[in-house]
Amino acid sequence: MSSKIGVLIAIGVLTGFVLSLFAWQHSIMVDREGQGVADTISGILDSMASLEAGTVLDISFGRDAGQLPNSINGKPYTINVSGDSVIVKSDGRLWMSKQVGLIIPQNLSLRCYNLTEYENQEYAVCTGEQQSGQGFCVERAMVDISGDKRYVTLVYWEL
Repeated sequence: MSSKIGVLIAIGVLTGFVLSLFAWQHSIMVDREGQGVADTISGILDSMASLEAGTVLDISFGRDAGQLPNSINGKPYTINVSGDSVIVKSDGRLWMSKQVGLIIPQNLSLRCYNLTEYENQEYAVCTGEQQSGQGFCVERAMVDISGDKRYVTLVYWEL
Protein backbone atom coordinates (compact mmCIF):
# COMPACT_ATOMS: atom_id res chain seq x y z
CA MET A 1 0.00 0.00 0.00
CA SER A 2 2.76 2.42 0.92
CA SER A 3 4.57 1.73 -2.35
CA LYS A 4 1.43 2.68 -4.30
CA ILE A 5 1.15 5.93 -2.34
CA GLY A 6 4.84 6.59 -3.00
CA VAL A 7 4.31 6.02 -6.73
CA LEU A 8 1.28 8.33 -6.73
CA ILE A 9 3.28 11.05 -4.95
CA ALA A 10 6.15 10.63 -7.41
CA ILE A 11 3.74 10.87 -10.35
CA GLY A 12 2.16 13.98 -8.81
CA VAL A 13 5.53 15.64 -8.28
CA LEU A 14 6.69 14.76 -11.80
CA THR A 15 3.40 16.01 -13.32
CA GLY A 16 3.67 19.25 -11.34
CA PHE A 17 7.25 19.72 -12.54
CA VAL A 18 6.33 19.14 -16.20
CA LEU A 19 3.33 21.50 -15.97
CA SER A 20 5.42 24.22 -14.33
CA LEU A 21 8.06 23.79 -17.04
CA PHE A 22 5.44 24.29 -19.76
CA ALA A 23 4.00 27.32 -17.93
CA TRP A 24 7.49 28.83 -17.66
CA GLN A 25 8.16 28.28 -21.38
CA HIS A 26 4.78 29.79 -22.27
CA SER A 27 5.55 32.84 -20.12
CA ILE A 28 8.87 33.31 -21.94
CA MET A 29 7.13 33.09 -25.33
CA VAL A 30 4.53 35.69 -24.29
CA ASP A 31 7.33 38.01 -23.13
CA ARG A 32 9.14 37.57 -26.43
CA GLU A 33 5.96 38.34 -28.34
CA GLY A 34 5.25 41.49 -26.30
CA GLN A 35 8.83 42.72 -26.47
CA GLY A 36 8.82 42.04 -30.20
CA VAL A 37 5.81 44.33 -30.67
CA ALA A 38 7.46 47.12 -28.64
CA ASP A 39 10.76 46.70 -30.54
CA THR A 40 8.96 46.67 -33.91
CA ILE A 41 7.20 49.95 -33.18
CA SER A 42 10.42 51.49 -31.89
CA GLY A 43 12.24 50.30 -35.02
CA ILE A 44 9.60 51.90 -37.25
CA LEU A 45 9.99 55.19 -35.37
CA ASP A 46 13.79 55.06 -35.65
CA SER A 47 13.70 54.28 -39.36
CA MET A 48 11.34 57.20 -39.99
CA ALA A 49 13.54 59.52 -37.91
CA SER A 50 16.45 58.93 -40.27
CA LEU A 51 14.56 60.26 -43.32
CA GLU A 52 15.13 63.75 -44.65
CA ALA A 53 11.81 63.90 -46.46
CA GLY A 54 8.19 64.43 -45.58
CA THR A 55 6.16 61.22 -45.50
CA VAL A 56 3.31 59.56 -43.60
CA LEU A 57 3.19 55.89 -42.65
CA ASP A 58 -0.14 54.44 -41.52
CA ILE A 59 0.40 51.59 -39.07
CA SER A 60 -2.33 48.96 -39.08
CA PHE A 61 -3.06 45.72 -37.25
CA GLY A 62 -3.76 42.28 -38.64
CA ARG A 63 -2.10 39.10 -39.85
CA ASP A 64 -0.64 40.40 -43.10
CA ALA A 65 3.04 41.15 -43.58
CA GLY A 66 3.95 44.63 -42.37
CA GLN A 67 1.10 44.79 -39.86
CA LEU A 68 1.29 44.68 -36.09
CA PRO A 69 -0.51 41.76 -34.43
CA ASN A 70 -4.02 42.35 -33.08
CA SER A 71 -3.21 40.60 -29.82
CA ILE A 72 -0.45 39.27 -27.60
CA ASN A 73 -1.14 35.77 -26.30
CA GLY A 74 -4.67 36.09 -27.65
CA LYS A 75 -5.40 39.21 -25.59
CA PRO A 76 -5.61 42.84 -26.75
CA TYR A 77 -2.84 45.20 -25.74
CA THR A 78 -2.28 48.91 -25.37
CA ILE A 79 0.44 51.08 -26.88
CA ASN A 80 1.74 54.31 -25.40
CA VAL A 81 4.42 56.32 -27.21
CA SER A 82 6.40 59.04 -25.45
CA GLY A 83 9.22 61.23 -26.71
CA ASP A 84 11.83 58.52 -26.16
CA SER A 85 10.09 55.20 -25.57
CA VAL A 86 7.33 52.80 -26.57
CA ILE A 87 5.36 51.05 -23.83
CA VAL A 88 3.21 48.01 -24.60
CA LYS A 89 0.91 46.53 -21.94
CA SER A 90 -1.20 43.40 -21.97
CA ASP A 91 -2.78 41.27 -19.27
CA GLY A 92 -0.78 42.85 -16.43
CA ARG A 93 2.54 42.68 -18.28
CA LEU A 94 4.58 45.58 -19.60
CA TRP A 95 7.25 45.77 -22.29
CA MET A 96 9.28 48.84 -23.12
CA SER A 97 11.57 49.80 -25.95
CA LYS A 98 13.61 52.98 -26.34
CA GLN A 99 14.14 54.64 -29.68
CA VAL A 100 17.23 56.59 -30.67
CA GLY A 101 15.59 59.62 -32.26
CA LEU A 102 13.39 62.17 -30.55
CA ILE A 103 9.71 61.62 -31.24
CA ILE A 104 6.95 64.19 -30.90
CA PRO A 105 3.94 62.14 -29.71
CA GLN A 106 1.30 64.41 -31.21
CA ASN A 107 0.23 65.90 -34.51
CA LEU A 108 1.57 69.44 -34.64
CA SER A 109 -1.16 71.59 -36.10
CA LEU A 110 1.28 74.42 -36.76
CA ARG A 111 4.26 73.76 -38.97
CA CYS A 112 5.89 77.17 -38.52
CA TYR A 113 7.35 78.25 -35.15
CA ASN A 114 9.73 80.77 -33.74
CA LEU A 115 12.60 79.24 -31.75
CA THR A 116 11.00 79.91 -28.36
CA GLU A 117 7.68 78.35 -29.38
CA TYR A 118 9.42 75.27 -30.73
CA GLU A 119 11.62 74.82 -27.66
CA ASN A 120 8.55 75.15 -25.44
CA GLN A 121 6.88 72.19 -27.15
CA GLU A 122 6.05 69.51 -24.62
CA TYR A 123 8.03 66.40 -25.57
CA ALA A 124 7.34 64.67 -22.26
CA VAL A 125 3.71 64.15 -23.27
CA CYS A 126 2.66 60.80 -24.57
CA THR A 127 0.05 59.52 -26.96
CA GLY A 128 -1.85 57.92 -24.12
CA GLU A 129 -2.73 54.25 -23.99
CA GLN A 130 -4.43 53.21 -27.19
CA GLN A 131 -5.94 49.80 -27.79
CA SER A 132 -4.39 47.51 -30.37
CA GLY A 133 -6.37 47.38 -33.56
CA GLN A 134 -6.76 51.15 -33.76
CA GLY A 135 -4.32 52.34 -36.42
CA PHE A 136 -1.89 55.17 -35.90
CA CYS A 137 0.27 57.44 -38.03
CA VAL A 138 3.98 58.01 -38.02
CA GLU A 139 4.76 61.18 -39.92
CA ARG A 140 8.06 62.69 -40.92
CA ALA A 141 7.14 66.35 -41.25
CA MET A 142 9.07 69.48 -42.07
CA VAL A 143 8.67 72.36 -39.65
CA ASP A 144 9.95 75.88 -40.09
CA ILE A 145 11.70 77.13 -36.96
CA SER A 146 12.52 80.81 -37.42
CA GLY A 147 13.45 80.18 -41.04
CA ASP A 148 15.41 76.97 -40.30
CA LYS A 149 13.63 74.01 -41.87
CA ARG A 150 13.89 70.78 -39.87
CA TYR A 151 12.33 67.37 -40.16
CA VAL A 152 10.65 65.96 -37.08
CA THR A 153 8.94 62.64 -36.41
CA LEU A 154 5.34 62.80 -35.22
CA VAL A 155 3.26 59.93 -33.83
CA TYR A 156 -0.48 60.29 -33.46
CA TRP A 157 -3.59 58.15 -33.41
CA GLU A 158 -6.03 58.14 -36.28
CA LEU A 159 -9.49 59.36 -35.49
